Amino acid sequence: MLPDTVQFAELQHQLVALQRTIAGLQRVLEPPPRAPAPRPASRPLVSGYRLFGQDFPTRFAKDTFVELLRHFAELEPAFPARFHQATRVIGRSRRYVGRTPQEVYPTTPTLWTETEAFAPGWLVGTNENDVKKRQLLKLACEVMGLRFARDVQVWM
Repeated sequence: MLPDTVQFAELQHQLVALQRTIAGLQRVLEPPPRAPAPRPASRPLVSGYRLFGQDFPTRFAKDTFVELLRHFAELEPAFPARFHQATRVIGRSRRYVGRTPQEVYPTTPTLWTETEAFAPGWLVGTNENDVKKRQLLKLACEVMGLRFARDVQVWM
């Protein structure tokens, strides 16, 4: 016994409707397509500096201090001597910059290991608080003819 053509057409129509319903239900049950992972919001650098629009991140404030002085010494070979002269007016017993650890910390031999080279033959004292480091970097910018917080930004 074969169904007549009218019944056959109705069954086909019902089958198409069921297939559409099933497809709609599957779309609802499927998880939404994965959106790309959001990029982390840009946050200010913890430590580092920006010079001429380029960022130089560092790990610690001491690294920011020394690396910026190194950068200045690379840009201008006369910078270390001029910076040395400029720092003489700041300290009474400390010189902050010198050719030997004894010149940097003349009255405190235990701090002689707390110096780092920032140019050939020039050392800077690193046993300073962040306020003093920032003051010295401002002075370094003046020696270079740059504006602190405008031409050079520092994060410590």
